[in-house]
Amino acid sequence: MGIRLNKKTPNIYFKRRKGGGLSINSMVRLTKIDEKMVQMILHDYKIFNAEVIFREDGTADDLIDVIEGNRVYLKCLYVYNKIDQVSMEEVDRLARQPNSVVIRYEISSGCIVKVTIY
Repeated sequence: MGIRLNKKTPNIYFKRRKGGGLSINSMVRLTKIDEKMVQMILHDYKIFNAEVIFREDGTADDLIDVIEGNRVYLKCLYVYNKIDQVSMEEVDRLARQPNSVVIRYEISSGCIVKVTIY
């Protein structure tokens, strides 16, 4: 089982068949993978009869995730703390990254007194 953070499920249709060989089609132009690579991946998994339809420009990893079928796609948020120890340029760079929050908090007598979110 694998986890994919901040990725969407690949829009690739995959169905094993009892016979008829491989049928590989795409609804978009594939730039990250070609038909020969798809065949090689399917043969590595000992799949000789299947239908594969790419509805997006997928990668080899996307195809493997669809074949295995045990991947979990989760959203996550990266929280950066102790930002007072780095430069403001670094804080700005971190704050502009997708799915990121930069924070600083102060503790007094064991309680959080102040939280600053940048």
